Amino acid sequence: MNESLQARLEHLESLYSEQEYTVQALNDTVAQQDRDISNLTLSIEQLRDQIKALKTELPGDIGSDNEKPPHY
Repeated sequence: MNESLQARLEHLESLYSEQEYTVQALNDTVAQQDRDISNLTLSIEQLRDQIKALKTELPGDIGSDNEKPPHY
């Protein structure tokens, strides 16, 4: 194999190696973001449940969202 072809092949192998590293890094990032989104979704659901529970514990009309303030 001549030197030009050998140099070209080495360059392509180098590019492939860099691309493989980049794809793996992106995959790791996406996987971490998926875990983060799942954790955040769970936290939101728990907070929503806590808010519902607190609203049921409020006495009388305090928990009512439809009541207009007295100055209306």
